[in-house]
Amino acid sequence: MVKKKPTATFEVRFLGPDVLPEKIPLRSVSDALSAVQDLASARDPFEETQVAPEKSIRLLAVRRASATYQCLARAPKEAIANLVRVAAILASLDDERGNQDGLVAAFRPLKSLCDVAGSVGCSVQVRLVGRETKELFCVQKDDYQRISDRLFMTGETTVVGTIERVGGATGMRCLLRVPGRPRLLYCDVEHQDLVRRLGQHLYEQIAATGTATWIHRSWRIHEFKINDFTQPRLGNLVEALEELRNAGLSAWGQVNDPEKYIRELR
Repeated sequence: MVKKKPTATFEVRFLGPDVLPEKIPLRSVSDALSAVQDLASARDPFEETQVAPEKSIRLLAVRRASATYQCLARAPKEAIANLVRVAAILASLDDERGNQDGLVAAFRPLKSLCDVAGSVGCSVQVRLVGRETKELFCVQKDDYQRISDRLFMTGETTVVGTIERVGGATGMRCLLRVPGRPRLLYCDVEHQDLVRRLGQHLYEQIAATGTATWIHRSWRIHEFKINDFTQPRLGNLVEALEELRNAGLSAWGQVNDPEKYIRELR
């Protein structure tokens, strides 16, 4: 019995003048394929550390024309549906009613594709392979700014969390465990002296002040840069309740209908 040769689900193409497979750094190829795999599996980088094996893709073949990388998805129907959804999201970036929630999940891999496009000097195209080859979307290096303007807002804030790690490859990073956030918050640090100060409070709770980048509507912090920090003073809970009572909290006991009273105040 002749084994049927597998056919590609989609292609990732590097389009540009004199763009050939042997001229593209292997790291750029790997980053681009990993980003497309995230998009095809609809992985949320805030919740999942890696793509599930049953949703993975593998490289099937490389064609020299326009540096084309043919990929095979283990779950082709789901992969195609997710990539079509990404194409619709990118097409609606200028529409105020666009799918912002979908853009949140797709942001990091799209940023990776923009970075690859900028470093290689090309555009990165994703297209379906079948009876008819169809382009889904094409990412340029400048698309990242368009996506950022749509997705993010920036401002000064304070984040309370526990220092889990300080330093790293660049030496200017800090990891905070923030209550209510499932994953650690990776923070940039303004200067080396601040890194040293943070390192003296490892596994302690701090109130970090700095510049945050939030995702619209969800208000999840995407990036945070620490400019300074203090250690919050933790008081006695019983004493705090007593202070509230002395400040007038006990007066509520004399109000027959608190809800009606608050409505009248409004």
